[in-house]
Amino acid sequence: MTDLEYNLIHRFNIGDALRRSAARTPQQRAIHFMGRELTYAELDALSNRMARKLIAAGVKSGDSVAIFATNSPEYVAAFFGCARIGATLVPVNLMFTAEDVAYVFEKTRVRTLLVEPMFQPKVLAPPANCFVLDDKFRESLNEFDSAPVEQSVESESTHLIIFTSGTTAKPKGVVLTHLNFYAYLLASYADYGRDTSMKYLLALPMFHVAGLVMTFGCFASGCESVIIPLPKPEQIVHAIAVQKVSSLSLPATVWVGLISMPLIEAVDLSSLKRLFVFQYLPTPVFQRWRRIAPQAEWINCWGQTETTALGSTTPPAELGKMLAMPDPIGVRHVPLELRIVDEELNDVEPGKPGEIVLRGPCCSPGYFEDPAANEALFRGGWHHTGDVARVDEHGWLYFLDRKKDMIKSGGENVSSQEVEEAIAAHPSVAEVAVVGLHDPYWIEKVVACVVPMPGKTVNEEELMAHARSKLASFKVPKEIHVMSEFPKNPTGKVLKRVLRERLNGEAAGAAQ
Repeated sequence: MTDLEYNLIHRFNIGDALRRSAARTPQQRAIHFMGRELTYAELDALSNRMARKLIAAGVKSGDSVAIFATNSPEYVAAFFGCARIGATLVPVNLMFTAEDVAYVFEKTRVRTLLVEPMFQPKVLAPPANCFVLDDKFRESLNEFDSAPVEQSVESESTHLIIFTSGTTAKPKGVVLTHLNFYAYLLASYADYGRDTSMKYLLALPMFHVAGLVMTFGCFASGCESVIIPLPKPEQIVHAIAVQKVSSLSLPATVWVGLISMPLIEAVDLSSLKRLFVFQYLPTPVFQRWRRIAPQAEWINCWGQTETTALGSTTPPAELGKMLAMPDPIGVRHVPLELRIVDEELNDVEPGKPGEIVLRGPCCSPGYFEDPAANEALFRGGWHHTGDVARVDEHGWLYFLDRKKDMIKSGGENVSSQEVEEAIAAHPSVAEVAVVGLHDPYWIEKVVACVVPMPGKTVNEEELMAHARSKLASFKVPKEIHVMSEFPKNPTGKVLKRVLRERLNGEAAGAAQ
């Protein structure tokens, strides 16, 4: 037996998962994308052609291939094609500046780039191989053989380097392996109840870990999908009403945006069966969604890029009980151990806040070529998430805050999420974000920003009185700012760093 034969028999490989789905159901529709249709046989062939085009360009096992694009079948083909030849895919965040892009390329030594035309201006120094993802490129793929591509790739080889958005420092590159994704697949069956009859809406940007695990889970299971370039509300509603998708995963802010649309309750939501939300969704909004889509199972998820999006999940049957308290994140996923600990790594008592630490095959090997960050990440033999949570007497987990977002006001710890939950209960509030700002007296003051529901008006005095009725006095915001919209990244996550900068800038201007 050759080394390649042994590898092919025993390995975990992301590319193999699609090939197996194509072998099971070659004529099953895999993708609907803006009028294009691909069966599983066609998607598998497209992935092989993508792999062969990269090989022809000189890409070898271990080489980095960057992709700077919105969602498309070619993005999917690059994801699976790179896996088949052992190349490392480097998805580029669409909100990165030209300087960020240059840093990512230099850090990972990118020599091959797949780029959509609209993003070319951000690529100041294109690598040696630069392929523009246009009609000409798509036609060029047909010149390559669609036969299986089989190369030796180890299960724990790097498949992805996903760069997280930097705040004050440069972005960090999170390494994810083939084995990491198979750990996710195990959880998707054991914890999410994956059903192969589901029709998935793949709306999350594929440069984001949540978008990529949903993509992998869908095609590894042989499910049908509808892909849209970005999670725009109008395209999401169209996919639900016209394409009759049954499952989708969205960040909380997109769910808030959808339910704020004037005619959302007139949309036929009957096709929806299993819906995922991640990031913080205020309980009143959660409850309203459960009312207008009662037939759907709702699952709240918590995870990180560094854990291949795994961590914990609310079982649909228990969600109603869990929503008695803000932001339930449920029970631990099957492929990991999870603890709530203090600074000395001692387990905290039920009800007490502590950091979430975990270990298991879903955990990243670490940040790319960053030994100092990895030493802190894996301190004491556990993966440190930097997230604060508590566990109740049932073993259910409740998210409290990022450690860095905990506000220390007047000597007291204030969870920004607890304040957000209280303010979100006001019927005229669509979105709320709470941040801590420097203050000479409080050291850090609690400041809330709100976006009103469409057609509603709110004033600061009314919201302040509402907050006082629900919060301890030291948790009540010192200021409330009403805004028309929040700064967000392409997945819909509120950029609190930008909010802080904006508010600090306004304060500085007022002081002059």
